[in-house]
Amino acid sequence: MSVVEEASRAGRAHRFLIGVTGGWLPLMACYYLAYPLYNAMSLLALLVTAACWLLAVGGSVAALVALLRRRAYGWAAGALVVALGFGLLIEATNWERRYVDSQFRLHRTQLAELAASHRAGTLPPDAVLPWRLRYLSIDGRAHRRDESLYLPVWQDWRAENGVGFGYFPTSSGTLIATASGDIGCPVRYLGDGWWWVA
Repeated sequence: MSVVEEASRAGRAHRFLIGVTGGWLPLMACYYLAYPLYNAMSLLALLVTAACWLLAVGGSVAALVALLRRRAYGWAAGALVVALGFGLLIEATNWERRYVDSQFRLHRTQLAELAASHRAGTLPPDAVLPWRLRYLSIDGRAHRRDESLYLPVWQDWRAENGVGFGYFPTSSGTLIATASGDIGCPVRYLGDGWWWVA
């Protein structure tokens, strides 16, 4: 086999490996963005997630079969390792924690300003959030609950369960109505008086 043919074969195999990776990345995005995705699209989000699973697994299997038919066994083994690695990464990652922590870090300044307005008493009971924070709340609002402030991130379709960001200026032991049929409490401290409520 000539050097040109070998380079062409390696180039095609390399594209298959990139194709395998490209199938798993949208699936990872679906898992990371599960709260906003399910809030915006509800049941359609299940179809989107299922389609991403089909793309990831189907693309990986198609790439493996194509590489094996070309007798590119090393590349096929690499594609298999990449696909299995992505699958394990998706299953092993705590996507809720990853999303909550990254969103808190990203919006820490705006959340501090919101908390300051709440402490000063200038925030209305169901205040419309600034546009940069609006997607963090299912209704785009921050809700005053006695001394606390609550941003409802997610509720199930029957409003029996909910989770969100809670600001507790004095006590972290306060119970909050996270949905019509659910009472939540602070379960994990995020910083600056903010907690993840579940």
